Amino acid sequence: MGYDNYALAQPPRHVPWLVRSQVLFGGFASQFGWLFFGFGLIFVWIFGLNADFGGILFSVGEVGSAEGVVLQVEATGASVNERPVYAYTYTFRVESQEREYQGVSYSTGRQYEPGWPVTVEYLSSRPDFSRILGTRQAAFGPWVLCLVLLFPLIGLVFMLGGFVGGLKGNRLLAQGKVTVGELTSKEPTNTSINNQPVYKLTFAFRADDGGIYEVVSKTHLPQLLEDEVEEQLLYDPRNPANAVMLDNLPGSPDIDEMGYIHVTDLKRGLLPLVLPGLTVLVHGTVFLTVIL
Repeated sequence: MGYDNYALAQPPRHVPWLVRSQVLFGGFASQFGWLFFGFGLIFVWIFGLNADFGGILFSVGEVGSAEGVVLQVEATGASVNERPVYAYTYTFRVESQEREYQGVSYSTGRQYEPGWPVTVEYLSSRPDFSRILGTRQAAFGPWVLCLVLLFPLIGLVFMLGGFVGGLKGNRLLAQGKVTVGELTSKEPTNTSINNQPVYKLTFAFRADDGGIYEVVSKTHLPQLLEDEVEEQLLYDPRNPANAVMLDNLPGSPDIDEMGYIHVTDLKRGLLPLVLPGLTVLVHGTVFLTVIL
């Protein structure tokens, strides 16, 4: 959409909260980030909560050992490198306490059978925290958490990038000076969105201080920034290098013929909030249910 060189009011301008939310969350980077972050957290809950970090406590704490017996062997349904993971329920006795304990250990591939004797190691201060020697306390090793955390971390990087860009856009919408820029270069990047190449467009503009500055916009919809001979932009008079093209603001806020910033379509205004809202609701509920 273009703004046809509408004359925005002099700053400071009123920017409705719904427009601010569009700019914060409506850009591709933000939406992609929330999608990748939310989808990646599913695997964190599934696999990360079944990762074994007990080895850390065994390496730093005082460890005792006792003889035990395997009571039951079950296939967990999980696998590592196409090898099934098995769970072993076992019992052992701590003679110093004259008390028996029971635990569950895991291994990749079947190592024990019911009735087999095993050596059990436990924390001397907490005998209920134990494992069969050579096994682990969860279905997966600690490495799996590092693997599954990669996806939400990638999403988080995109989210933060979109959020920073949104903050900049909102600040310039409220306080920025309006001028026009001339397209000086257009280059394809190595990125594509929906099978459309992303272009890097560079615009030059003259600020109030008389200097010539450039603003770079990357978009897979370059036609939005090529429908006018000169395209409107906003820049910070105190730092003219801090600028943004109006037609490339995240969420594409509406500016009417009088130059007022507003929301003309409530559905479109709320749409950028759906993905962040669902992500927070779903994973917040899981966190409260599983962790707390």
